[in-house]
Amino acid sequence: MIYAIISIIVMGIVLLAISFFMNDRIEEVESQLEQFSITTMQDTYQMKKKIKILEEELLTEDFTDERVENK
Repeated sequence: MIYAIISIIVMGIVLLAISFFMNDRIEEVESQLEQFSITTMQDTYQMKKKIKILEEELLTEDFTDERVENK
C-alpha cells in the first residue's frame, strides 16, 4: 500500500515537472488569434479609409457636375 502511494506521488511530481517544459498549444493559438485580429483590424481601417476617400471624391464630382449644368 505504501509503495502504491509513493509511486502515485512520484508520478505526480514527474508529470508536473514535465508539464512545465512542454509547449503550451493554447499560447500558440492565442498568439495566432491575436495576430489575425490585428491584421483584420488593420485591413478594416484601410478599407474604411479608402471608402471615405472615394465618397469624398464622388461628392465633389456631384457638386461640380451640378454647377456645370446650372451654368
